[in-house]
Amino acid sequence: MKKLTKILSIVLALALAFSLIVMPASASSAKNDGTKYQTVFIHGLLGFGYNDNINNLLCYWGMTSGNMIDYLNASGYDVVNASVGPCSSCWDRCCELYAQLTGTKTDYGAAHSSRVAADYANAANNLKHDRYGMDYTGGAIVDNWGPIYKNGKVTGWYDNKLNLIGHSFGGPTSTMFLQLLAYGDADEIAWGKQQAAKNGGDWHDYVSPLFWGDYDGEYLINSVTSLAGVLNGTTFLSTCKDEGEIIMSILTELGNTIGRVGFSYIYDFQLEHFGMTKTPGAKITDEEYCSLLKQSGFLDGYDNALYDLSVQGCNELKQGWVTYDNVYYFGFAGNKTFAEPGTGYRIPDPDITILFAAWSYDMGHDDYSFEQVKDIYGNNVMNTNKEWMANDGMVNTISARYPIGAKNKPYDENNIQPGVWQWQDQDYDHGQFICRMLPFDTAACRSYFRWIMKNIDASYADAASALPFKDVPADFWAYNYIKTLYNKGVINGTSATTFDPNSPVTRGQFVKMLALLNGVDAKDYSSCKFPDVSKSSVYAPYIQWASKNGIVLGYDDGTFRPNEKISRQQMAVMICRYADFANIKLTAVNKAVKFTDEANISDYALSSVKTLQKAGILQGYANGNGTYSFKPNGSSTRAEACAVLCRIP
Repeated sequence: MKKLTKILSIVLALALAFSLIVMPASASSAKNDGTKYQTVFIHGLLGFGYNDNINNLLCYWGMTSGNMIDYLNASGYDVVNASVGPCSSCWDRCCELYAQLTGTKTDYGAAHSSRVAADYANAANNLKHDRYGMDYTGGAIVDNWGPIYKNGKVTGWYDNKLNLIGHSFGGPTSTMFLQLLAYGDADEIAWGKQQAAKNGGDWHDYVSPLFWGDYDGEYLINSVTSLAGVLNGTTFLSTCKDEGEIIMSILTELGNTIGRVGFSYIYDFQLEHFGMTKTPGAKITDEEYCSLLKQSGFLDGYDNALYDLSVQGCNELKQGWVTYDNVYYFGFAGNKTFAEPGTGYRIPDPDITILFAAWSYDMGHDDYSFEQVKDIYGNNVMNTNKEWMANDGMVNTISARYPIGAKNKPYDENNIQPGVWQWQDQDYDHGQFICRMLPFDTAACRSYFRWIMKNIDASYADAASALPFKDVPADFWAYNYIKTLYNKGVINGTSATTFDPNSPVTRGQFVKMLALLNGVDAKDYSSCKFPDVSKSSVYAPYIQWASKNGIVLGYDDGTFRPNEKISRQQMAVMICRYADFANIKLTAVNKAVKFTDEANISDYALSSVKTLQKAGILQGYANGNGTYSFKPNGSSTRAEACAVLCRIP
């Protein structure tokens, strides 16, 4: 951990050096609602945002080239910048981001906080980890997003989305934030259920909505843009380790100099929940405050930025992350190196910013830090090798494109698509993604930020043209579900301009949906065993696929009855069999409910109904008195079928 402390000092010195260059900020402007969704900018390691006084002197987004947040707002975009922990873990940053977006008190989660505190206690240091942090109540930085509260209870969710743009560590912060919204966290949910069992009430009352994962949270985010994002970790942490002592001396002098005006007033590490803070009147010097991280043993644990940014730590962090079909992903990686002839090593470009040149050279020549990266089960999942040597001075190019293993394609401005990481290598070093430092080039910086927003605009255009059905307006409750399956080719309309969302779905239609969700090619099945399914039927190959794989069995008389309305209990059974076939784990996220009409559920379907209810995939109907009915023999509409299929993990 000693070398990690040195690296922290290196990067912090860089941030402090930037802060001494005071550039006049552009004039503030009133909020402009010219874009469809608000955009949130999330800074990287040791960065800063709206809640940091240093941002009034030098905006992180633009730095020496001017305040790009003000510029974009003045240009008609509705953008804000968050202010999360500069060296906090990805988890803690997500919790702080959620609190700022929703105007609530920061909740780091009871399970997470107690686990981290226990880790530090076992390491025999005096650090803690409080469950709660800074309170942003009444100060949400965006409008009408997230849960709707009434009398302290969540009564619904705003039908609104956000665009997330993250630089460096802001890249994985954005991606993990989306993952928590969509899936929640099993440990926090389990803790909440324990409290409900002990004290009564619903488990949701004990857990931050960020960790619920049962309200289709992936539909709260329109796009994720990663600029030089550390999406797979960086070898910088293990390579550039020799400059630490010199930089530490520089850092100390900088700390002493600006200490006269109060360092923590200008820039705060935001580690109050660990018990590391400089409060007014406290007998601690600014120099001591700067070195708290080293003294306290903070870097000896795993709940910090530097562990999450390591190749191994980042890989552990992103286990189970999903690329969602309705979200637009952009990954822009920097490469300021060229190949050294005959060796495979990389040399920094002559025009790389001088601050990054030595680090870039070291990263391009370090083959001693190659490692085998393992998942949480100890299986080897990735190797770092010479392909990792191209870099932007701090992040490996290969790491910044997209999470390795995720669906991806090269960026094409004429073909913006959801559900896939669209990546491009750019001739920038790590700092040029947020500013033009040397020489100062405000015009180029503004042009780049407009280009970033242009990609987000393209996602709106794609979304607007993706669903041609006039009977499914944008405010229809199942619009996003229908759009997601339509974009994947799982469903089509009843005509070129209609979908008939409220018509009942048939058994044949539902099996076809399941098959296309699994990517089945109709050409692979030329006949169907059921006598009432014509070979020429559009459903025949899909029903045969489902029959062959044990997903459907048919009726006792040997028929399938494709045009019969599918009952809710039949749907439940098919989904559970499909999950078994596709090796999909149906994790319980809801408390089990005993339906008032449970006696009407057939024996063959009861287990499936219970499984899907707990998994949040197929719910019951509220009776208005605290009880629920399932209506096992009732039918489902085409819109309801789309919603159910979208909830399958």
